[in-house]
Order: sequence, then C-alpha cells, then structure tokens
Amino acid sequence: MSAVKLPPLQYVAPRSLAQACDLLAADEDAKVLAGGQSLMPLLAIRLSSPSTLIDLAHVPDLVGVDEAGSYVHIRAMTTHQQVITSPIVREHLPFVAEAGAHIAHAQIRSRGTLGGSIAHGDGAAEWPLTVLTLDTMVEVESVRGRRTIESDDLFVGPYMTSIAPDEVVTDVWIPKKTEGWSFQEIARRAGDYGLALVGVSTETGPDGTCTAARITVGAAAGTVQRVPAAEDSVVGNALDEHTARRAGEAARESLSFISDIHGSSNYRGHLVQTLVTRALIEAGARR
Repeated sequence: MSAVKLPPLQYVAPRSLAQACDLLAADEDAKVLAGGQSLMPLLAIRLSSPSTLIDLAHVPDLVGVDEAGSYVHIRAMTTHQQVITSPIVREHLPFVAEAGAHIAHAQIRSRGTLGGSIAHGDGAAEWPLTVLTLDTMVEVESVRGRRTIESDDLFVGPYMTSIAPDEVVTDVWIPKKTEGWSFQEIARRAGDYGLALVGVSTETGPDGTCTAARITVGAAAGTVQRVPAAEDSVVGNALDEHTARRAGEAARESLSFISDIHGSSNYRGHLVQTLVTRALIEAGARR
C-alpha cells in the first residue's frame, strides 16, 4: 500500500507571478499552494481534489513587511510567524501581533501564510477576522490584471470569498492602528480553533465619544462578519462599561450562532456577548 495520502495530481512550481496566473487561467481545477497548512489536510481526506497544485514558494517578491505611509504593507507569502514578529507590525499594528499569536502552534505559524489564510476564508481563523476588523485592502492578480478588494467585500460566506478562482493574493494593506483596539478569543485549549473570536477597532473624539467602530465576530456565527447592531449602539456614546454591555447584548441578539459538539448556539451567544463587552472596555482604555 502506498504511503502517499494525497490524490493524484500535478505539481508545478512557477518562477514568476505571471507564470502562476497563466497556469491558473489554463486549468479551472488548479489550486494555489501558499503554505499548505489548510489545503494539505483537505487533500489528505479528499475534501479537495485539484488537478494541479501551483506552489507559490518560488515566486519572487511575495514575502516581506514594510511601511507605506499610513499603511503597513504585507506581502501574501509572508508566514504567520514573520508577520507577528515583525518590528513594524509590533510597533504599528499591535492588534495583528496579538491575533497572530493565537494561531495554532509554532509549526503551523512557521509554514502557513497570511495570503493563504485570507484566500481560504475560514471564519474561525484569526487572519480573516483581523482583515475585516482593521478595514484592510487585499490586492489580487490574474491574467486579467490586478485589482484591490476592500475587506467589507471580501468574505461572503463560510470558506467563501470574492477572490476569483484564477486570482492570486499578492499584497495586504493594513491601516496603522495603535489606539482603540482589542482582540478576544476563547478556545478549549491553546492552539485549538476558537469557539468565539471578537475584534474591535474604534475611533474617539477629544471628549471620549466614539465616532467610528468596527466590531467583528468569527467562529461563533459560521463565518467572519461585522456586527452593525453593536456598532450602531456604540457610535455617539462614551466607551464606558454601560456602552460596552449594551453592545454585547446587541451582538448576541442580532446574530445567529452555530451549534456543534464543542458548544451550543446559546453558549456561543453568551461567549460573543461577553467578548464584545470585554473588547470594547479594553479598546476604550486604549484611546
């Protein structure tokens, strides 16, 4: 019996982004390999059976972190570990460093990539929640050219994004954010997928009144999503405990939560309410 668990497929390692895009355009059943920490398990249990794996590991200029004005620019093949240990990220995006530290285990963080996680679109993963919370822009490229996707238009359902099958994630642009933020996660054990994830990003006026808010939930509701009802309850009010508790209640009442062997919908609703409240109190303290 063969020790190889993967289904029969062709492996290609292009040496340029243009070549990778050409390969994707030529084969609608091809898949991009961008670290493999999500894709390889799916191949092993036959939940994905692409005709070709297009490995981006040898495509130049897809790794690195740098400053670009009011943004931090992260290239798509930068690993989780490279992202969270970057001095630029730690200085200008503490939310990202905090969220990334919750990703799985060291082995996964050393191999998985930011672009791969975004393209996979797992609503229980930390990077999709981060992208949505921080109003990120994601650049993709295909044989048709390059385009930019706003984070509000990126995640459309469980494991579903607006990235076309023939597009490659190339660049991620995250606005610098050092005040008014919080990342919260509850998991059964360190390294497990979270039962509930919450992200908060706020802006406040000189008097402490909230002028803008992005409140996101992952894992508990099936896909990563913003919570408009909670955001509306915060804007125009002081970021105090009363406002935070009201937003937590709004989040619980406005979302539909999943149930599985790890927790009921009612339990996940309670987690989200608690985490939204906690996150807003913490964000208010960082204004």
